[in-house]
Amino acid sequence: MSTAKRRVNLTIDNDVYDDFESLRKLRNEPSLSGVILDLAKEALEINEDLYFAKIAKSRLQEKRFSHKAVWSKAK
Repeated sequence: MSTAKRRVNLTIDNDVYDDFESLRKLRNEPSLSGVILDLAKEALEINEDLYFAKIAKSRLQEKRFSHKAVWSKAK
């Protein structure tokens, strides 16, 4: 049977499973996989932010020019 969504098989400890199940009940969600998917999306966003923060930090170390210096005509 074909499905539109791709599947991932994940093996976790009982303690982690219980934490996910508690979170599902707290959020009043119908499915455990939906909760785990939401958490995975949040983790991707956090890691994306860390990646772009690293790029921004390296750019701050580059030589900078003022707006006036860049856009004024050389005399």
